[in-house]
Amino acid sequence: MTRDIEDRLRDAFTAGAELVSPESLAPVASPAAVQPRRGLRGLPILAAAAVAAVLTAVVLVSNLIAVPAPLSNPAPHPADGNEELRRLAARIARLPDDQGAYWYKSELSDTLIRVRAGGRTFNAKVSSTSVLWVPRDPKDPVQTQNREPILSPATPADERAWRAAGSPGKVQRVCTPGTRAADCVKLPMLAKDTACQYARDVAPDQGPGATALGGYTPAQILALPADEKGLREWLRAEAAKKDKGVTPPLEEVIAGSRFLLSKPLRPAVRATVLRLLADLPTTAVRGVVRDPLSREGLAVDFGEGKRYFREFGEDDEVIEDHSTVLDPATGEILAEITKAGEDTVGLSKGQTVDSQTWTPTTGWTDDRPERPRNCRRL
Repeated sequence: MTRDIEDRLRDAFTAGAELVSPESLAPVASPAAVQPRRGLRGLPILAAAAVAAVLTAVVLVSNLIAVPAPLSNPAPHPADGNEELRRLAARIARLPDDQGAYWYKSELSDTLIRVRAGGRTFNAKVSSTSVLWVPRDPKDPVQTQNREPILSPATPADERAWRAAGSPGKVQRVCTPGTRAADCVKLPMLAKDTACQYARDVAPDQGPGATALGGYTPAQILALPADEKGLREWLRAEAAKKDKGVTPPLEEVIAGSRFLLSKPLRPAVRATVLRLLADLPTTAVRGVVRDPLSREGLAVDFGEGKRYFREFGEDDEVIEDHSTVLDPATGEILAEITKAGEDTVGLSKGQTVDSQTWTPTTGWTDDRPERPRNCRRL
């Protein structure tokens, strides 16, 4: 899992042997923008969300917007447009705790890339699936599973362009100028019956059991305090551990709490996280939308005011627009969606370029994982 994601992409598509590791095998850090770097070459194609994002193709860079220092005596909630998020928090705070022997997470990932074949240039979609089983009892095994990516034309228009090019079995990825040829590989189209891999481990200090929930155990996640003061103190302590005793500003610490929303929180704790996030100037509710599975949810931008960029085709700095779609009944994540924040060649402003979608089966269950058939164990 320490291999460069570009190497894994190249191996998976050219040799058909190496599989992309589950997102859950890497610790999930709180989302943070990094400093902009022009001239970055070799875009990672497949996103990571976690099992943190399988297939993230995202090269994130941003100009960090200064966050005002927290007030010692916070004023009453302003009319900031985040009342719907607070109302959602109030509803889910009253929900009963979920029961089940396992927390099951099933995720679909799609990433848009630019390709060329037969003198024609068009878009293709890289798709993959991942599955995570995390037990309530640490004596039971954690299991992760994912499949090789599938590449297909992104839209009917892209399919027509591919067919007009002769329906080639391989296409050339379009890269930014200066990208090494070894990093700008040819990719097989319409791969079917892809192989899979899985990992199964009961050890709490190594393997998927140690990182499935971002380095936390289910017991630690389920024991998080549901009151705002207690959760703030926990967040401060965790931030101090990561920063070797130096605690970041409180608003920055609270902004980092959004990573908890991808974990199996008790409803009361999830409600507290949402309340804390709703009070930040970097949180903006965008209203009701439909996710990639056509489910209605509340779209929230947890990075309002920050700038993120990615490479797409030959353009090395395309502005990104991020949103998280929350289930209006439970506050759980339905999808994480990245859209283009501007027009560029082959991409229109508002077009989805990357998404991670949690399937309806995600949640606590008394079912237990079976070893998948025709799937290679790591």
